[in-house]
Amino acid sequence: MAKKTHFICFCLFLSLAISSLMQVVMAEAHEVGGLKLFVFGDSYADTGNCPKSMAGSWKEPYGITFPGRPAGRFSDGLVLTDYIASFLGIPSPLPYQWRKFGKKLRPFGMNFAYGGTGVFNTLVKEPNMTCQVNFFQQLIEEKVYTKHDLTSSIALVSVGGNDYATYMASNGSQQVSG
Repeated sequence: MAKKTHFICFCLFLSLAISSLMQVVMAEAHEVGGLKLFVFGDSYADTGNCPKSMAGSWKEPYGITFPGRPAGRFSDGLVLTDYIASFLGIPSPLPYQWRKFGKKLRPFGMNFAYGGTGVFNTLVKEPNMTCQVNFFQQLIEEKVYTKHDLTSSIALVSVGGNDYATYMASNGSQQVSG
């Protein structure tokens, strides 16, 4: 029973700490022109970066619940990015692939996540975490985002099991001891 109580106390403490940190970041964001969310990861966070010709996320049943049609999200509805953005009180940042449509993308950040990817190269040919971070760095170098913008930013990093699945597919079912 003591372990369960300690775990609950730890979770409560962690929740309060995160909530306090979010309040500080959000207050600072209002002072410098708005909160921005930068998203890196895989299908749990991808809001439409994978090409239509290659990803099943652009076909039904994906997107039927939200936004009402397939839109590149690997979900029938909202993905993690949408929930975090909603909690922060901003729209979901648009996918990196949509950046060419103008500066209207800039106010809320950008989503660099690609379904099927991981920290390392996976079974899909989409940009892994290193490439996603490089895309972000390039936008900073191009002054699409400034260091001033970064003071009011939050980074969401979502990495699921694609690295593990790639390892298992490449190495069979060998068990790793440790």
